[in-house]
Amino acid sequence: HYYITNNLRTMVHVKNYPCSCCEDCVFIPYVSYEAGKGSLRAAKRRFICTDNILRISQEVDEQDVRHQDKGSPRRITIMQRMSTMSGKQRLNPEWVRQKVIEEIINYEEGYVKNLKDVIEGPLKEARLRKDLFNDNQIERLFNNIEELFEFQVQFLESLKNRLKTIVHKSEIGDTFTEYQDKFVDIYSRYCNNHSSALAEYTILNQHMIYTIFFESCRLLKDMESIPLDGYLLKPVQRICQYQLQLKELLKYTTSTHPDHAKVKDAECIMSKVASTVNERKRRTENINKLAQWQSTIEDWRGEDILVKSSIMIHSGSLYKISAGNKQLRRFFLFDKQLVYCRKVLGSGKLQYKGRINLDQCQTVNLDDNSEPGVVNGWKMENRVKNKWIVLFCKKSSDKTAWLDALKEERRQVELDEENNFVIPEAQKQAAYVQVTRSNSTRSKKLNSFSHKYKSTSDLRNSLLVDPIPRDSKSKSNKKLKGFSNKMFLKKQKKLLHLHD
Repeated sequence: HYYITNNLRTMVHVKNYPCSCCEDCVFIPYVSYEAGKGSLRAAKRRFICTDNILRISQEVDEQDVRHQDKGSPRRITIMQRMSTMSGKQRLNPEWVRQKVIEEIINYEEGYVKNLKDVIEGPLKEARLRKDLFNDNQIERLFNNIEELFEFQVQFLESLKNRLKTIVHKSEIGDTFTEYQDKFVDIYSRYCNNHSSALAEYTILNQHMIYTIFFESCRLLKDMESIPLDGYLLKPVQRICQYQLQLKELLKYTTSTHPDHAKVKDAECIMSKVASTVNERKRRTENINKLAQWQSTIEDWRGEDILVKSSIMIHSGSLYKISAGNKQLRRFFLFDKQLVYCRKVLGSGKLQYKGRINLDQCQTVNLDDNSEPGVVNGWKMENRVKNKWIVLFCKKSSDKTAWLDALKEERRQVELDEENNFVIPEAQKQAAYVQVTRSNSTRSKKLNSFSHKYKSTSDLRNSLLVDPIPRDSKSKSNKKLKGFSNKMFLKKQKKLLHLHD
């Protein structure tokens, strides 16, 4: 086992040593990693005893122990509490369970205070400074932190109401079960937008006036000396900590305790909540990519891809046989639908040709040559419209990959229905707005360039230090005529930071 101290260069091998300053403390010697040299070197022994780091000489003179002042007090963890316990207390699960419950409450109180500081500090002041922040910036930066704070206050109050005079007899497991849906809903929305908040903070913090503003807000509320992005990260960290704390609580809850089954259920639920929040964050990040993908398809018809789908599962080229016609198409498998396109000759772009509603279809495997000229194929039967389409590929490995992907698609749809996963309409609209803005920015750059330079000679002159008049017949002007227009167009795009 290894223990990382406040000095991040330190690796500590855990081993019990006798203690001369108190009873039953755990002393931990270490060897430090010397940065830059890439090797471990022996160093003076240091020993950790609760909050103090003790140094003794290489000979381990236990009588010559000097305590190092650590400055401000820090939170004492369960392991540090156990280091000061007597042997009987260590074997008493009731005492340990009491300390775990107290730790859960203490962490929750500290977390709620952090959220309150952000709301009454940076958020409140930002709303007053209309010259620095607009409503969109505030929404991106702080997200639904106020709703999150109100929920955590309510959750903390419920935890405290379940505490009993004899703490280890308290039953707090059902509290987590009761608030399961709210955990998923509120934390999913916060974590989905956390990357946007971090990006917004990074952009603002590049300007000195915003750096001073955020630091002033921190000092005004006497907040911990960590930047604002550290506070905005706390909810993302907190949703993962519940499972670990409940796991520790279950460890010291006997099977005869009335809270044992509730804590066990709560641990499973919070583990599932953390997984669901993480999956929703990943899926939300995917919808921006799907919206961007749709914008590259020519002649798109029908409803947008995000109306039914939120993830691309597989893609590749397949042969399609429908009404006796054999066609090579590019297929894209999403949840609930299969879209196929045709390559536009010359441009390499894709043109929309159609889609298959997988909720109405059934996949039927076909033996080789069971259909004329069909090898490595399968049939998609539409039960509603009573139609069918045959798909096949060149290699058997490709067929296996497609059939596995179609099974995965059905499994993903069932899982989404089980977890009630639905992407809010606001996030879908935001994805399309972002794509529209990026495309309009590109077109504006091209349009502004075309208006500025009416001809190739204007472009050539703009690239020269000393522009040459059009009617000039000097040797240098004749040399310019040898340059191809294509080269200057490439130069043009390079200057505009665009790509072919």
